[in-house]
Formats: sequence, C-alpha cells, structure tokens
Amino acid sequence: MPKLALLTAYGGPIELAEFPLTTPAPGTAALKLRMAGICGSDLHIFRGELPLPCPFAMGHEMVCEIAELGDGLTTDATGQPLKVGDRVVTPYFWTCGQCHACARGRSYACQNLMAGEFRTQARPPHFVAAHGEYYYTTRRQPLYKVPEDLADEAVAPLNCALAQVLFALRDVRLGDTVVIQGAGGLGINAAAVARTAGAAEVIVIDKISERLDVAADFGATRCINADGISTAQVTEQVHKYTGGIGADWVLEVVGVPNVIPDGVGFLNNGGTLLEVGNVGMGRTFELDPSRLVYGNKSVRGVMLYDPVTLAIGLSFLQRTSFPFTRLMPKPFHLTDVNAAFASADAGLVPRGALVP
Repeated sequence: MPKLALLTAYGGPIELAEFPLTTPAPGTAALKLRMAGICGSDLHIFRGELPLPCPFAMGHEMVCEIAELGDGLTTDATGQPLKVGDRVVTPYFWTCGQCHACARGRSYACQNLMAGEFRTQARPPHFVAAHGEYYYTTRRQPLYKVPEDLADEAVAPLNCALAQVLFALRDVRLGDTVVIQGAGGLGINAAAVARTAGAAEVIVIDKISERLDVAADFGATRCINADGISTAQVTEQVHKYTGGIGADWVLEVVGVPNVIPDGVGFLNNGGTLLEVGNVGMGRTFELDPSRLVYGNKSVRGVMLYDPVTLAIGLSFLQRTSFPFTRLMPKPFHLTDVNAAFASADAGLVPRGALVP
C-alpha cells in the first residue's frame, strides 16, 4: 500500500505508515506526489515549536499529478480542462468562505483556516499531507494546471515558499527599497519577486555566505553577511545602501524573534516590516513601541495567501529567468525522510526535497 510520513514524536523519528487508497469524493481529486519540499514550518513542527499532536502527517509544499478526478471536477480554477496525468498545484489549506474575514474579501485571514489545514490521517482519505505518495484535496482546494515547460524542481516550492512571498510583497512598487532578513528558501524567492516588482535595491542579510551567493543570482542588489558584526554595523550598511534613510520594506523570514527589532531599525519613516518567519509559538521579543510611533512605521503579519497567487506564481516562473531549479537539491527518497529532515534542519540546503 502507498505510504505517508508521520512524525511520531518531536525531534523524530518520522515513520512511514501505509494506508489504502480511496475513491475521491465528488469535486475533489486524488493526486500522486511528484516532488515535495521541506519548509521551515515543517522544521518548526519537527522540533516541537508548534503544539501539534503526534503522530502528525508531515509536509505541505508539493507538485503533483492527477491520479483520479472525483465526479464533477473537470477543469482547474482558471477553466483549463483536467485529465489524469496532468501536473497540478493546489493550496495546502482552504477557507470557510463564511467568516467575518472571508465575507470582506480577506480569505487569506480566514478565522476557520487552521481547521482546514490539519486534517487527520486516521480517517479516509488518509493522505492529507505532502510527504507521502498521494494527496487528496477537498472541495475548497482549487487546482491549477502546471505548464509543460516548468520543471518539478521549480514548481514544488510554489504553494508555500514562492506564493507566500509573492503575496507578502504584493504592495512593493517601482523604485522601492526592500531588505530581506534571511536567505533561505523564502528569502531567495523573495529577492527574485522584489527585483521583478521593480525594487531599486534588494538587500539580503544572512550569516551564511553560500546562501548570500545564491541570493545574488536571484535579484539581490546587495548582500550583507551579518556573521560576526553587530546590529548597528548591519544597520549602518542598510542605510548606506538606501541613501541614508532606510528601507521601504523589510521582510523577516529568519524565524527568530530577536531580529524583528533589528528589522524595525532598518525601516525608513513610513516603512513596513512584513513578519512571515516566526510561526513558532510562545517566543517573544522586546521592542520600544515609540520607534513605531515616531517613525510612522508598521508591522504586518503575513500568513498564507489568496489561492489565485498560485496562478500568478506559475506565470512568474514561466516569464522570469532566475535559476529556480537550483533551490531544490538532489532530492531524498521518501524512504530516507529522516535523513532529509536532518539535512534540512542543519541548514545544508536552501530547501530540502523529497520524491516518492
């Protein structure tokens, strides 16, 4: 029987459980996994930084092909016809469509969202996560057909890493300055998005020189290696590269709370810090709120995205020349999932990858 990776305890091990395939319900699809990523959120769950019950079905970043279509599902969300064997992406979450946020056009902030994200593998259709051999959608998860000219390695991170930063940076305008804290998978994708949006300066900060080298190939105009230097020295460099005034936008994708006050210090008056990376709960930081008041600065939390962002992301991948396939290294086989997580957790690759 096909397998699904389950985290048995925080810190591992991850075990492969077998479940039977079922017929997809009307309006849903049974998808066969082609490639999955190991996201920073997966690592937070693995380490126990998110209070999710074990055993927990791992993975949410994926590109799949259609194994079976449920009754009534004939096209993707853009009207393209679907058939068995087509490659597709889908948001790994869904929204209720009825809460206060959804009714006001803010489905990305759905108040019932998490109930959709964390289904249980204990009941059919069982395959509810990306680190496995199959994935079953719900009626509220739209499919988007993948163009033939896009490689799996480029598409696999779309429904998390790329879509997340596309949505986070949606208000960046021509000539803006953007600072990105962290050159992991999200940070490197963000550099490409910001540069394509017309940002005059895209400044990427990290402590690992190899990551900064990759960021330079993805649109970063300046790279700052923060290893061994103080926050004041990093801030001085940011101000130097932004004409002495600071950045219009700071995107935090490190996932460490203590870098948030640093990011606020990088901002120009009227600038906004986009907080994406800190999904682990219970961690705090200190900030003098007058720094926000006197600078008219903002902090915007960004969780998930509008599903149509996936269609935008596919177009982005087709029409830009950044080497996205470089971000996914030689993938681990699903049977080596524990080694794959160990590699990703050690920061040895921008994005861990798994294939069935």
